[in-house]
Amino acid sequence: MADGALRGFAALFPAGGPKLRGHDCVLFPLSRLFSDTCEQIHNSCEGFRYNGPHPNRSRPDPDMSELQIGLLVLGAAIIALVFGFNVFQEWRFRRKTRQAFARQHPDVLLDVPKNHVRDGVKADRLEPVLTGASPVAAERVEPVAFSADTAAAAPQQAEPEPVVEAPRVRPEPVMDVDELKLVDLAWLDASLDFIADVALTTPHALASVPRFNTTRRVQMIGCTEQGRWQPVEALPGVRYVAFRIGLQLVDRSGVLSEADLGQFCQQVTQFADAHEAAVSFPHRHEQLIAARELDQFCAEVDVMIGINIAPAAPVQGSRLREVVEEAGFALEPDGAFHYLSEQGHTLYTLTAADQTPFTPHTLLDKPFAALTLVYDVPRVEGGVASFDQALAFARNLAGEFGGQLVDDNRRPLTDAGLTRIRQQLAQIYERMQERELTPGGESALRLFA
Repeated sequence: MADGALRGFAALFPAGGPKLRGHDCVLFPLSRLFSDTCEQIHNSCEGFRYNGPHPNRSRPDPDMSELQIGLLVLGAAIIALVFGFNVFQEWRFRRKTRQAFARQHPDVLLDVPKNHVRDGVKADRLEPVLTGASPVAAERVEPVAFSADTAAAAPQQAEPEPVVEAPRVRPEPVMDVDELKLVDLAWLDASLDFIADVALTTPHALASVPRFNTTRRVQMIGCTEQGRWQPVEALPGVRYVAFRIGLQLVDRSGVLSEADLGQFCQQVTQFADAHEAAVSFPHRHEQLIAARELDQFCAEVDVMIGINIAPAAPVQGSRLREVVEEAGFALEPDGAFHYLSEQGHTLYTLTAADQTPFTPHTLLDKPFAALTLVYDVPRVEGGVASFDQALAFARNLAGEFGGQLVDDNRRPLTDAGLTRIRQQLAQIYERMQERELTPGGESALRLFA
């Protein structure tokens, strides 16, 4: 009979306990308690077996009937308890929901003044009114036809006069920017340089020397407040009132392009604006035309003469160095021996015919099969006399090593051929003098660099 009771409770409570809703999860411990109680009763009833009514008894065992009744009462009480608890949880959940969605403010559509919406009874048009306005102000104003007479009668509103800001007046510069063009400076040459003039309004000390983004030579000459012109330096206590900035237009690479010239002018203008200075430029087009003419002339006189010295046998570097240094040559970082003038300018150079640079290492143990004496015509001061001096050295060097003078085709140079070269040099120097371009002078050294 205990087994039958247990099966009855199992039908009421399937495996896993009663299925509860999400807010009834607190009932799970009660179902677990009930399952444990049933298991204990089942264990206590093990050993009792019902084999039907006792032959001496006419009714069932009263003890077993009382156990069944007690279990049924207990199960019914538990079911009632679960049902009541579910009802309580549902009531509490509905109350919280009503509180969350309760309306605590007036309805914006229903609880408004009656003159704002139609009431469903009166079909007349409702005019909008201003809250708190007087009855007179709330009356409807009928439209009035507009005509020329009414326009004339209407008061005219004066239009506000536009506010015009006074233009900013830049203070006058310390020096007149136009007068700067008349200043002749040894550092600049108007025939080679594009010169920009900058005049400051007040003396100004430079924190650093301005740098201009260009591949050509730029010189910046400044006038101090004491009136002294000098290359610009960022020195404490030195203040400038004006600048002349020169950009070289021509050199051996050709003429500066118009785009590069425009970029330079823009950079100078930015420098002047940063220091509230006045700036002036020469006419670009005219300067470029003159620069192209100068470049064409330079191409005609830009001549370099090479006299080759072919020794009877390769010359050891140590012996060569000894001979040329006794003649007054000096080894320079470019890998050539230079012969300098009294002013320190190179007159001619001695190199290896195969373009191998002379270094202290190669001059120790390397032999040289041929040598070349290079004479850069427009960069050499002294004219034809300097060429004669270079030619005399080449002959002495060839005699020292038992060789001879040859041209680039390894043909011997004759006296007649050297005389023709000398005459051509004289013509070149004469043309340079006519152009007021001194061979080996400052302008020539800059043009043929």
